[in-house]
Amino acid sequence: MRKLFVVLALLSVVGCGKKVAEPAGTKPGQVKTNVTPTDARNAKIKETLPIEISVLERSALGTKLGPDGNVSDSQDVFKPGEPVYVSMWLKQSPSGLQTSVQFTDAKGKEVGWPRQEMNGAKVATFKLDTTKLAPGDYKAQCYWGMNIEREYTFRIENAKKKR
Repeated sequence: MRKLFVVLALLSVVGCGKKVAEPAGTKPGQVKTNVTPTDARNAKIKETLPIEISVLERSALGTKLGPDGNVSDSQDVFKPGEPVYVSMWLKQSPSGLQTSVQFTDAKGKEVGWPRQEMNGAKVATFKLDTTKLAPGDYKAQCYWGMNIEREYTFRIENAKKKR
C-alpha cells in the first residue's frame, strides 16, 4: 500500500513539474522501503491446499490384456511386433474430456498418438502397433485433456536368433 501511495505521489508531482526532495540515503529516483519479515510459526492453519492434484487413479503399460480389456500385467520390455497397450484409470472424467497417449521414439519423433473421447467413462486402453517399429527405446506420455499425467519409457528388443 505504501509503494502504491509513493508511486501515485511521484506521478502527480512529476505531472505538476515540481521537484521532489529525495529522502536522505537514497539515490535520485530510488524509493526507500522498509521490509518487515513475517513469522508464521504460531499461525493456526485451518485449511491445507494440495500442491498437485492427480486425476489418474493408476495406469499400466504392458502387452497382456485381462478379460475387462485393460492391461493386466505391467512390463517395459517388448518383442518386435508385440502390441504395446496403455490403460488409464481416471478419478475424474468430466464431459468433453479426451484422453490420449503419445508414443515417441528415442529421438522424440512421434510414432503414434491414439485418442479417445471419454464421455464420462473412467477407464481407457490405448494400443501401439509395433510391427513396423525398429528395436530401441520409446516413450509413452499419458494425457488427461492437454495435461501430461504419466510418462513411461519402454524398450523393443532385437529378435533373438534361433540356433
